[in-house]
Amino acid sequence: MTAATAGRSLVLSVITSTNGLATVPVAGPIVAGLLVEGALSDSEEYSTGFSTTPASYTFVRGIDKSVALRGRLGVSPGSGRGLLYVTGGVAYADIDHDFVTTNTANSFTMTDDDDWQLGGQIGAGGELYLTNNISLGLEYLYSRYDDDDAYVLVGPGTAPATNPFLLDSGETRLRPSDPNLDIHSVRTTLNFRF
Repeated sequence: MTAATAGRSLVLSVITSTNGLATVPVAGPIVAGLLVEGALSDSEEYSTGFSTTPASYTFVRGIDKSVALRGRLGVSPGSGRGLLYVTGGVAYADIDHDFVTTNTANSFTMTDDDDWQLGGQIGAGGELYLTNNISLGLEYLYSRYDDDDAYVLVGPGTAPATNPFLLDSGETRLRPSDPNLDIHSVRTTLNFRF
């Protein structure tokens, strides 16, 4: 089991393999393993735009919780008291969405504001074994989620029919320009193996 905090995140993970060990020797100092991880997070991304009315429009999206299944491939140099590894796999995250604006003329309705999205993760890290069952580590992890379902529907509100949001079809859909939610994490870990 691994417990890690990064900012206001809590990560719990279980590292397993076919023989129940954290890593399986492959050949010499080369090791491989499988990691199942659940995480709670407060990471957020803000996308802001402005109009000439003047008004600002901020789309907020953040990961509430996630689960991941990743493989690990690494090398245990020297006397086997450490591990350098690369990791990668699939992830599934609960992404929350919010919208804030200073525009008081139009109506704004968030759609699909809390949904689960599929993604992937890649990274690298290292561990130093303090005992046979306890190690300290440092890990970089890049996560990308396909998040193109949520949008804000802009309606008339109290705005006249000549309002730019209403001219084309009577409504407009706002969303971040990048449909992917990218998260870069640097995490310290305290690992317990049992």
